[in-house]
Amino acid sequence: MTRPVRILRPDDGSAPGLRAPKRKRSDVEGPIHKDILAYLRALFPAASIHHSPNSIGLSGKQIQRQIAHNEAMGTRKGYPDIEVIEIGPVVMMFEVKAPGNYPDADQRKLHDHLRSLGCLVAVVRSRKDVDAALSDWGIQK
Repeated sequence: MTRPVRILRPDDGSAPGLRAPKRKRSDVEGPIHKDILAYLRALFPAASIHHSPNSIGLSGKQIQRQIAHNEAMGTRKGYPDIEVIEIGPVVMMFEVKAPGNYPDADQRKLHDHLRSLGCLVAVVRSRKDVDAALSDWGIQK
């Protein structure tokens, strides 16, 4: 008579032959977005500042329909996250990335196009990066 073998699943949920349980995704960029947005609003109180949302809390066919709808309404893949229009006009755009993340090819291409139109575009991960971009552009805080 064969005895059944019991496989104990480790704390991380992995085990041979079994799918690991789904882990809840943590929002690393969200708090960075909020901090940078608040910082820009404090630096430029008279400016028009806008955040272009590009992540959607949907999955499967829902997200496919929403993306198609957004594209039909003019949403562009790779568009920078935050736009600041200051008197002048000066158009500053900030792509917010979590540490270790970088713009993909579509984002880099669109950022280059926006620069060719006279927009100031920077990839930022913190207030310090915002300050560095403003300094590079010769913009006084």
